[in-house]
Amino acid sequence: MGFQFHALVVKLGFGLGVYVQTALLNMYVDFVSMGEAQKVFDEMPERNLVTWNVMLTGLVKWGDLDAALSLFWEMPSRNIVSWTGIIDGCTQKKSYDRAYSLFRKMMMDEGIMPTEVTVLAIAPAIADLGDLKNCQSIHCHGSKSGLNSAIRVVNNLIDTYAKCGCVRSALQVFEEMHVIRRDLVSWTSVISGFAMHGMAKEAAETFNTMERLGFIPNRVTFLAILNAFSHSGLVEEGLQFFRRMAANCILEPDIKHYGCVIDMLGRAGKLKEAEEIAWETRNHIDSVVIWRTLLGACSVHGDTEMAERVTKKIQEMERGYGGDYILMSNILTGCGKFSDAKNVRTLMDERNVLKVAAHSMG
Repeated sequence: MGFQFHALVVKLGFGLGVYVQTALLNMYVDFVSMGEAQKVFDEMPERNLVTWNVMLTGLVKWGDLDAALSLFWEMPSRNIVSWTGIIDGCTQKKSYDRAYSLFRKMMMDEGIMPTEVTVLAIAPAIADLGDLKNCQSIHCHGSKSGLNSAIRVVNNLIDTYAKCGCVRSALQVFEEMHVIRRDLVSWTSVISGFAMHGMAKEAAETFNTMERLGFIPNRVTFLAILNAFSHSGLVEEGLQFFRRMAANCILEPDIKHYGCVIDMLGRAGKLKEAEEIAWETRNHIDSVVIWRTLLGACSVHGDTEMAERVTKKIQEMERGYGGDYILMSNILTGCGKFSDAKNVRTLMDERNVLKVAAHSMG
């Protein structure tokens, strides 16, 4: 239908109009037909800034960052939409240094001030780089420009401060919010911040306060509190929250919740309890990730008997990943069962499974 519409545009003589051509370009971008989009773009006798931005955001949206960057520098002029689009593309591709470099150039060289969307786009880069001063700069700019009146920006500040290692600043931002303005994301962000820093007691107190105020935790909130207990080694408290999740809140735990609990038990050496919970997932979450987490715990604690059971379960689900065989072989080798370890390696070769390439960090 899109092709037919395009043909009708040309037949009726509208094919040279910049507005109609830009709309056609946007249509092809939405269809993920970037070849057709590029053809329309190249053949346009006239382009305006909207045209360039449509093509740029299309390349970013569908993951072609190199082409997007090339187009960005070709643009005869750029506005905040252009800058935000390319910054977002860099953060999506985890090119965080480049994203922040572009952000600084936008403000310092071009004198273009970020919008709420720009701040949200650059936040992952600031968090990954872990530079507290950058986070403070964004915070200061938001206060002066009024951007911090947007709840999404404030919630993002809480999360970014925590990821930059300053949970105190994250908590300060949260406490400065009027209680009426706080939403579930605000509470979850501060709980996640406590979790990152192993502050399980503070996370639990915040969680309980949140519930008393009438907020109903969602899956992300429960994952945050489980991570807090996992990082603090408070296994029994973590298990209580895990059971409470399904019992009181009518929330079915998903793969991330099960994985977190199994990892928590595995770290504490409670492999039997971890295996029991892994088997609970059998009927409704058939995920190999959970069993690989348990296999890793078996490796740490040298439990070959359980490791063999877990490996068998993994191979029932997925036989083609070489890392499972290698880990099992290493567990057996560590326990002196060299013949069994050799058999695992032989089985790996017989099944022609994917081997994980080694690499050096040097």
